[in-house]
Formats: sequence, structure tokens, C-alpha cells
Amino acid sequence: MAIVSPCTYDSQGRLVRPDRLDISRAKIRLDLDTGESPTFDRDHTHVFVVSDSGVTPEHAHERVSARLRRFFDRVEAVRGFRKVAMDKSQSTNRLNHNTTISYEILYVVESAERSRSRSPESPNAGYQRGWRAITPG
Repeated sequence: MAIVSPCTYDSQGRLVRPDRLDISRAKIRLDLDTGESPTFDRDHTHVFVVSDSGVTPEHAHERVSARLRRFFDRVEAVRGFRKVAMDKSQSTNRLNHNTTISYEILYVVESAERSRSRSPESPNAGYQRGWRAITPG
């Protein structure tokens, strides 16, 4: 399970980003979860990590891109889904020189009342824009 916290809004109705400690705790729970499935509990903030490796950076990028497409294809059907941020990291294994690329996706699933007032941005907009972090309005 990778629920970070319940959704919290400021006095102007904007989503308040969860505390870093809450995000870290959720990522630890995600690391211990062998199901590797994203969570979609309504009115909560979630974190999910998509990661893959390859013998070259290009190979790793192809593999992780396929996983991301599957994730975004799946969330298109989730009413109230909104991506908050997506951060990329890349590392090289010192022993075999394989490259690992990971994307940490912070997202919310808002209630119907809240989701109607949000921008109609496609959930895979970050994917189309080259993986830049997206922060709420």
C-alpha cells in the first residue's frame, strides 16, 4: 500500500502537498509491498515508483517507458486522478554497469466534487512533456 495521507486543502481550495516525512513513510511501505500495484483510495495522496534497468541507458529508458505507459493507461480510467509531481532518478550499478531509471509519481485521487474543479489535464501530460515535475496550481 502506498497511501501518503488524506488530501488536505488550503483556504482557497488548493491541494496542500504532503509532508516529506509522510511521503518517505509511504515509500518505505511501498518497498515492503511485493504486489507492486498502485493504490487509488479516494480523497488520498499516493506515491508509486516505476523503475526498470537495462544494459545501456537507452535500453533502461525503453523498458521504463513501457512501464510508465501501462501505468498511465491504467489511471486514465480512475475518476479523480491527478498527478501532483513526477521525479526521475538514474543510477549505474558499479558491478555490471547496468543503468536503472526510476520515476517517483506523487498523485491524488480526489472526490467527484473536487475533481470537477480541477484542470482537465491528461494524466500522462508529464510523459508527453519529457518528465518534468508538475506541481499543483
